[in-house]
Amino acid sequence: MTHPRLQPKLLALLMAVAGLLSACGGGGGSSSNTTTPTAATLNSGTISGLGSIVVNGVRYETVGSQVLDSDDGNTAITTPLRIGMTVSVEQSGTDALTLRPIAGKILVQSGIKGVANYTGSTLTVAGMPVITDKSTILLNTTGAVTSLAALNNQAVEVYGLPQADGSFLATLVEAETGLVNVQVVGTVQSMDSTAKTLVLGTTTAPITVNYASITPPSGLATGAVIAVRASTNSTASTYAASSLQIRSGTASTYASYASNYSGTTRVNNERNELYGAVSDKTLISSGGNVTGCTLKIQGIQVQATSPALCASVTNGTYVEAKGTLSNGVLVATKIEFEGSQSNGYADDWNDNDSDGLHHRSLSPLSTPTEIQTSRSFEMYASLNCSAVNVGCTLTNGAVTYTADMSSAYWDEHQPIISGYVEAKGYLTGNTFKVSKIESKDRRYGNGYGDDD
Repeated sequence: MTHPRLQPKLLALLMAVAGLLSACGGGGGSSSNTTTPTAATLNSGTISGLGSIVVNGVRYETVGSQVLDSDDGNTAITTPLRIGMTVSVEQSGTDALTLRPIAGKILVQSGIKGVANYTGSTLTVAGMPVITDKSTILLNTTGAVTSLAALNNQAVEVYGLPQADGSFLATLVEAETGLVNVQVVGTVQSMDSTAKTLVLGTTTAPITVNYASITPPSGLATGAVIAVRASTNSTASTYAASSLQIRSGTASTYASYASNYSGTTRVNNERNELYGAVSDKTLISSGGNVTGCTLKIQGIQVQATSPALCASVTNGTYVEAKGTLSNGVLVATKIEFEGSQSNGYADDWNDNDSDGLHHRSLSPLSTPTEIQTSRSFEMYASLNCSAVNVGCTLTNGAVTYTADMSSAYWDEHQPIISGYVEAKGYLTGNTFKVSKIESKDRRYGNGYGDDD
């Protein structure tokens, strides 16, 4: 597939419309030709939900999406999409059954890369000052929640929001396997066009970038948000740029990311959403009475405080959990059952996470089209078949489904008999009826990552 070239007038347009919901805060100039979709088709912000992905309150279908590096618009991203990543989504139509927009391209704005140094309460990565709070997600190399102390002296990538003062507010910090070459992302604090140097970071933790060996992009100026790559994995106070891209003309772009961050209901205490199968359910008791439970959805731990709700949820139940993330845990304020339930309930649209739940049972569904429309899901899972489309199972976390592949469409016509896949379809009991499936080579660390 070919992509249009980014021209200076398009860069100006991107900067002018930054901060609007459908505008592009990403993209930008480069020391080489850069590509990006048309600005008007992009929705830029921070991923707030998984299954598929939610950006600025919009849930996108992602089976068949191209996941690319936003700085060149061409390099494939093969690591898992996560809550906290900053992205630009190019819509390519609407799903005929679910009526959700389809993400044709997902452009990932890669973050600060380098070695983490955590001393006291101060975090720097590759020397850049990084701010964290309780909503920052911290993950080790297996994708499990960890701590800043555990990430000290490890290679990491930090996604988040560059601030006008030169600091970087982290939304996601991921440990990397092996060393990574340094990338610093931030707001230009000052420039010396004669010496061809600029300063990122804060007054107390400045980073000098020398860009003499490259041709700087048009529009490079104080106040611009840039991404700089260096050919070293060692932390330093001065880096020689091997490439330099402009992400935005102003840090206010990323203030708009923060203000538009929401779930599909746009309710403040439902800012984060997880849509997928339950695994690792554990009841919490006090004095012999059940007081709640913990469980995992899309690899993220969820905490619920309703005994009645926790009694209804079982491993393998397909749900949508809504709430807010705190220290890597989704504190659920609402859990909706999305698949058929043994208790007769489905799609519990008003299941507040409190006692006295009111369930709404779906009207009887008889045709495959009715079932698929009402219970259409996407999952990342490990596929195992005895032959192509024969004797297949899909394993998601600790749950294994029988996979009905009789009418499955393979994206890019590349069927496999085993491996990591993204599948779209619907549940009938413990059978996942696959309508569309895509092979993914997205092993993460020592296991599989829970993607979008």
